[in-house]
Amino acid sequence: MPNTTGRNYNGSTSSWGASNTGTKTTKNVASGYKNICNNFEQKINSFKTLCNQVKGTAKAGRPTASTLNSFCNWINKGAVVQCCTPAQVSRWASSKNKTFNTKTASPASCKNILAAKFGKSTIKAVAKTKSGSFMVVTSPTCKGKKFNFPK
Repeated sequence: MPNTTGRNYNGSTSSWGASNTGTKTTKNVASGYKNICNNFEQKINSFKTLCNQVKGTAKAGRPTASTLNSFCNWINKGAVVQCCTPAQVSRWASSKNKTFNTKTASPASCKNILAAKFGKSTIKAVAKTKSGSFMVVTSPTCKGKKFNFPK
């Protein structure tokens, strides 16, 4: 199956692909295969997120190799990697009357807050990204609907 996004791992447009604005390009997929293609794109994007953590410079610490391997195992089981900022987590924490210090936030405290907000079955694992945000492994659905962090 050809690369329909035209993006390399670093996010730049390849010379043979079309530019992508973040929308899925499954319009040329044969009927009956659209869901499969969407699942492939979801997995590819999750693996790209992990791959980007080991490239370039890091403002904060990088996730360990064992953490990235654990995240790969979750993706292989059908989970999705999403990113959220400490400010988002802080906002969700305040809605549950919990304190959350964005300067000393740990992945464990972030996971507790996210699990309290979205459910333990939705939030699988959390790690800090190289930029200081949080990488969160989530189930693809929550309460029967596609799950994405609200902005």
